[in-house]
Amino acid sequence: MCTSITLKTLTDSMIAGRTMDFPVNADWRPVLMNSETYPTVLEGTRPIKYPYIGGGRMVDDRELLVADGVNVAGLSCSELMFPLKASYNSEPATGKLNLTPQDFLFWVLAEHDTIASLKKGLDSVHLVGKEWLAGNEVFSFHWIIQDKSGATLIVEPINHQLHVIDSRLGVLTNSPTYEQHVNNLGDYLGIQPTDPNFDEQVIAKSRQLVTNHQVPEATNTPTTRFLHAAIKKLGTPRSDNAEVAVNFVFETLHEVAIPFHPSMNDHPNFNYTHYISAWDNTSLSYYFQDRNASDWSSFSLSELLKTEPKQNRFLA
Repeated sequence: MCTSITLKTLTDSMIAGRTMDFPVNADWRPVLMNSETYPTVLEGTRPIKYPYIGGGRMVDDRELLVADGVNVAGLSCSELMFPLKASYNSEPATGKLNLTPQDFLFWVLAEHDTIASLKKGLDSVHLVGKEWLAGNEVFSFHWIIQDKSGATLIVEPINHQLHVIDSRLGVLTNSPTYEQHVNNLGDYLGIQPTDPNFDEQVIAKSRQLVTNHQVPEATNTPTTRFLHAAIKKLGTPRSDNAEVAVNFVFETLHEVAIPFHPSMNDHPNFNYTHYISAWDNTSLSYYFQDRNASDWSSFSLSELLKTEPKQNRFLA
């Protein structure tokens, strides 16, 4: 039940963040990806042109799986669960870049510097429903991607094709599709998504709801979490600077987070928030708050790359 939002400040800093919600107990930590290459299942070893920092965990005590991050060029990506909607190809295709779902975020962050460069490469990608380097599952994902210009992209694997959407809202949760989330938002606010003034009307009505303290409550369903995050984000004036924006992102994501209860260990299908992260695509700062922590830790990718060796490692 992950939630992600992106936003732009009045000083043109680009900020994003997400909750990492997952039903399996795992040790998620901030991680620096600074090796020369990364492995893939079907395409061998590929170069890390743009080192990055993000949230990750070790799978089977041997492979680092990364769920979000921002790279040295200011491109960021988050993978969110997309159950019942994700549709992958069953076999590799000749002349294509064959990636498993778990490979995709690595490819985005390691090999691209902007949304524009990513779009050029997406036509070659063929997502194959094969198990990753470690673990024995094929996860259903869709992705939200932002660069330091503020451009935001949604990528969804539907009907064995990648649907690439320039996001007007900069918000994403789990299934249904982004298009259906936007339709639900329009229905809630009484606005047709096809209306040429849709964006302006959404902002105006969202501001009324925020001002009147009538933002819809977020429950454990992705649809209500999308409504809450979108209306809260769009109805709040842009932050003065990056520090204010990061605080706003954490505040909003805490409102949609799912608290952990010990009884959840007895029910492995219960989602809960393992961590909340945020990052600044402009300054390359990354912020990470584990569910057991009272505050977040901060890291500077630029400073780390001045001293860190060419290897991948957890930062905490």
